[in-house]
Amino acid sequence: MTDTQRAALMRAALEMAGRGIPVFPLWPGTKIAAWHRPDRCPATGACADGHAMPEDLATLDPDRIRWRWADRPWNVGVFPGPAGRIVVDCDQPKTGDDPDGWQQLQALAADLGGPLPDTWTVTTPSGGRHCWFRVPPGCRLRGTVKHIASHVDTRCWGTYALAPGSVFEGGAYELLDDTDEAEFPGWLVQANVEHATTAISGRGEKPVKAPDAYVAAALRSETDRVRREPPGRRNKVLSTAAYALGQLVGAHVLDEHLARTELQAAVAAWRTPESLVKDHGVIDTSLRAGGRNPRRITGKAA
Repeated sequence: MTDTQRAALMRAALEMAGRGIPVFPLWPGTKIAAWHRPDRCPATGACADGHAMPEDLATLDPDRIRWRWADRPWNVGVFPGPAGRIVVDCDQPKTGDDPDGWQQLQALAADLGGPLPDTWTVTTPSGGRHCWFRVPPGCRLRGTVKHIASHVDTRCWGTYALAPGSVFEGGAYELLDDTDEAEFPGWLVQANVEHATTAISGRGEKPVKAPDAYVAAALRSETDRVRREPPGRRNKVLSTAAYALGQLVGAHVLDEHLARTELQAAVAAWRTPESLVKDHGVIDTSLRAGGRNPRRITGKAA
């Protein structure tokens, strides 16, 4: 990239910081944070008191930004959660037959009574769009994957987005609508939040409260296995652990919200924010898959 392009990316970082949104450098032409993995942490400098995360190190300081972006043409990662923002990421479908994320979001607004307000919006190189909103006071929302709709993700706490001006071989993130950020609508807050499942009582069924000793041991064993797994096979281990716990959810002996929360806490121990949204998606998908194939529980054994 030329000096002009590097200067443009520096301006993009400064503009986002000026909006009160912390920024962190991503490797040029990529979405990858310019930071080390936990297993390669030197335990010095910013990590002297433990492995630091990009979300912890993202900055609003213009002097630090100028110094960092003078080095090379970093893409601009932005952290919505600490800034009190949330980004609704409307993706393009892989096939032309499906509605895209923007169409799904509009349809959901119509179904739930909306409205879907105009807000600060960025287009993505793939033809999608990022709609930025202010999080209502008192809310702390996490990023989600395919939770609102099949082509709609969100970026908030624990995740990052890209600023307009970030560039890739196939295109760039560009500002589409400079409207001031609207407040995240209440109906979207509800759609984004994970809700605990409600047990339906019937013959031979009872609501799940605290898990019994067997189920509690299974929950602890699976989440410990995820937490301890070194890089290399984490995706497979996470998938199989979530599937196994999903089978217990399907058998009505483990609360789904508890299983999801414990798995997410285990994943957080990996300290890999660049994959957190994907990891949460694996948890959701595998829990549902396991729930469709319930474990047969006989007495206290399975």
